Amino acid sequence: MVLDVLLDSTYLLPSFGIEVEGLSEEHIQALREAWSKGLVRFHCLSVVWIEVIGKVCREARKSGVEISDVVDTAISSLLDSGVYNWISPTSDATKLAFKLRLAGHKDIIDNLLYATSITRSMIFLTMDKALKDFLIKHGLNTESLVDHKQLLRRLRFD
Repeated sequence: MVLDVLLDSTYLLPSFGIEVEGLSEEHIQALREAWSKGLVRFHCLSVVWIEVIGKVCREARKSGVEISDVVDTAISSLLDSGVYNWISPTSDATKLAFKLRLAGHKDIIDNLLYATSITRSMIFLTMDKALKDFLIKHGLNTESLVDHKQLLRRLRFD
């Protein structure tokens, strides 16, 4: 059985050469292997570009690195490699994202990601503890939220 996995923007940052705390090269390799073996399908929400562009530019400025060469390769990898299926939020996901915002969760992209994972019955691959805490506090389902270590254990890649 193939698992449909929606990726938080954090998991796209290594494509731009940005290290993510807690996400090692071994984890990235194991995720790629799980995809290549047909165990997972990776999905990305089109609106995450808002976060990705901001984070990549912020990191480049902070480290003084010129990113134009990396950006071309990373964008091509993310959009054209076939590894990632790019999707848009459905109307049901958008309605749920509104409810989350009105309940007090201010990160609109995370709201859309969570809502999409729920309405499309996907695993939401995220390390966002604040989002999970918010959802628990409001009595919302968090079963779909897993981090890469939990996913790899589930796939027996640990």
